[in-house]
Amino acid sequence: MLTGAGVLVLSPDSILIRLLDTDIATTLFWRGVALAVGLFCYLLLRDRGDTRPILDALRSPLGWGLGVLFALSNILFVFTIAHTTIADTLGCLATASIFAAVFSVFFLGERAPLRTWLTAAVIAAGLLIIALGGAGSLIGRFAGIATAMVFGAMFVVMRATGQGDTLPGLALGGLIIATATAFFAQPFLLAGTGFAALAGVAISLPLAFALIGRGPRYLPAPEVSLLMLLETVFGTLWACVFLSEVPTQATLIAIAIILGALAVFY
Repeated sequence: MLTGAGVLVLSPDSILIRLLDTDIATTLFWRGVALAVGLFCYLLLRDRGDTRPILDALRSPLGWGLGVLFALSNILFVFTIAHTTIADTLGCLATASIFAAVFSVFFLGERAPLRTWLTAAVIAAGLLIIALGGAGSLIGRFAGIATAMVFGAMFVVMRATGQGDTLPGLALGGLIIATATAFFAQPFLLAGTGFAALAGVAISLPLAFALIGRGPRYLPAPEVSLLMLLETVFGTLWACVFLSEVPTQATLIAIAIILGALAVFY
């Protein structure tokens, strides 16, 4: 439930990136600031001002690994949105479940049930349809698949922390994004709609990842990343309704296949 709620909050993320209407570096800078400030403030409130749990989590190699992977996944995600359609971006991102399943088997020794592999196979078929009939550019699709790989690895690292706190690592990732892009960004050159979208980013991103970050403590990594498929459905719907970005027929068929696979899985 926590992960599902987080994904629903995250689902307008793609259209907010579009509405920011600025360059990649500036988008990433504000995204990193929102994540770092929002998550660190939440952690301080949760721990009543005690910074020791945050510092303890960040001393772990898993905490730093999570931060780096989270930063990289966000950079790739924004790059993909800039180079292809939202529907194709989110369709590619759906493959995170496949990579999470494979990585968790090899690196965590988990045994994915047969239904996970069958669902992943159906999802792969849906993504093949996107690859053949989607509207986005080739570089955008490759970046989307790379994003999915990094997201899959990130969920495995989150799962590897066991009952450990993953949120400091996600906050660190936001700080890495903001630091890496600060020199190239033009943060105050947003239009009026851009500042409104920024407010949405500042609220939705920390809340969404605060919820998503707790999911892997209770579910295997492949199942958590399968829940992320909800963003594919709702994100595409929001893009169609609010941006008039209508996906191709092939993409719609692929998303229907993915949604059907998710419904059967759960």
